[in-house]
Amino acid sequence: MLLSLIDYTKFIDIISLIMVGVIGGVYGIMKFVKSRIKTDNFIAIHTEIHELLTELRVTTKCMRASIIQFHNGEYYANGISMRKMSVSHESVHRGYNSQVNKLKNVLCSLCIPLLNQVLQDNPLIHNTSVLQDGYFKEFLEDENISKYSCLLIKDKGINTGFILLQWHKDYIPVSHELDNNNKIFEDFTAAISLNLQYNKNYK
Repeated sequence: MLLSLIDYTKFIDIISLIMVGVIGGVYGIMKFVKSRIKTDNFIAIHTEIHELLTELRVTTKCMRASIIQFHNGEYYANGISMRKMSVSHESVHRGYNSQVNKLKNVLCSLCIPLLNQVLQDNPLIHNTSVLQDGYFKEFLEDENISKYSCLLIKDKGINTGFILLQWHKDYIPVSHELDNNNKIFEDFTAAISLNLQYNKNYK
């Protein structure tokens, strides 16, 4: 008799609302945890990259070690994308200025002589004085950079950027250090490239 007085549709509706609330709560918690893991991984990866970059700078005795990555910019009137590059990570010797804002959204077309050397993917140390005249040579001269070296960063065979080492006129590496620098530079570039690929997986 009492059972006949129960409105089962309302009972089912209440149960459904409770279930939706529970599921929604669990989903929210899982989403938060997943987001926290991504954030933690992002911080860990970029901390490792900065530490590697600093160790590279100290080991090679350069004044500045930078990661410069290629990216798309705006578009020209004919619809062609402006290829640009910017500093994404930097380690600077105490007393020297950062170049993050100076090398931000730089048109790749202004730096062809440098990019030709980058594409050679050779850790040789170049003299600024013999670099072809242009935007980047003037930039290095304004920064009092006497020597520099660059190596490609790749992701699955695609050129995504490069690491740039700079030596100030105050310090010029001596001959017996050059061979060691080449191997060190190659090893650190490989490690940094790997970390940048990890970062891509956690975007």
